[in-house]
Amino acid sequence: MGNMDQFIIHPDSSSKLASKTDHHFLFEDGSQLPVFNGTPILFGSESIFTAEDVLQSKTTTQDAEHLDNANFKNYIRRKLLPQLCTDFRIEKRYKELSDLLSPGSKVLIIGAGEKITYYRDTFPNAEVITSDVHNQFRPDYVFDGHFIPFAAETFDMVLAAQVIEHTINPWLFCTELQRITKIGGLLQIEAPQTFPYHAEPYDFFRFTFTGMRSLFPECDVVKSEITEGSAAAVAVMISNYWINIATLKPIRHFMLLISRLLLGWMKYLDGRNIAVNKRTVAMPKGYAFTFKKDGIRRKSAALLEVFYGLKH
Repeated sequence: MGNMDQFIIHPDSSSKLASKTDHHFLFEDGSQLPVFNGTPILFGSESIFTAEDVLQSKTTTQDAEHLDNANFKNYIRRKLLPQLCTDFRIEKRYKELSDLLSPGSKVLIIGAGEKITYYRDTFPNAEVITSDVHNQFRPDYVFDGHFIPFAAETFDMVLAAQVIEHTINPWLFCTELQRITKIGGLLQIEAPQTFPYHAEPYDFFRFTFTGMRSLFPECDVVKSEITEGSAAAVAVMISNYWINIATLKPIRHFMLLISRLLLGWMKYLDGRNIAVNKRTVAMPKGYAFTFKKDGIRRKSAALLEVFYGLKH
């Protein structure tokens, strides 16, 4: 079995992996789950996703065609037009995380999407394991984050960027993230507070600062920051309004073009290092939280202490 396969458990029974073939993972309790084109498909029975979704290449949380820059319209939208929001600190933030990891640390990426190579390059000294709920970009494993098929305390860091809003039960999802993280390990969680409905129908929640903190009671907050601020949020909302007042597709495309050209500069008003404080906490586009698992089960009141420690 592969290096990480020794930590695999069945998402329903928690039975350990016994053996594998080219087509199945076989577990100690006699159950089995499929392997498709070399990728283990490890959905539990309660997941909203199924192995059939993967076998039939059903579009779920991402559409590879929408990201294909060989398509002229995609190339214009993704490469030539100004973006309305940019996470200016992401490279520095991930470099800081990488520096905290010991060589050979096990890092699990939840919802790696099309950025599999990016994550491996970003954490070069770690053993990076990628995952998603689809197989469009060939992650190491396909599974549902509500039922993670890894044993407790397997990973030194778990990263879920722009994923938690797509979970139908974020409380269960975050419990699972904490379960599989080692004591002293890190959880990097990034999610929007203000962003239009997207990846429908798999878009369920938005998160305030204290709402996000409340989901990780077994962790201390190492750091928190706003990824894209209020100006970017305003630009996105105005653009979304202009696009949606049109019903004809050519006009919607024109509105997208105009809004990007007219509003793409606004993100620079947010600056490159926005501190989280009681004024900006009301309306950022997104948060980046770095948690450290200490295993201390905090009561609800204790989870608010970090907010009262913020700047006025």
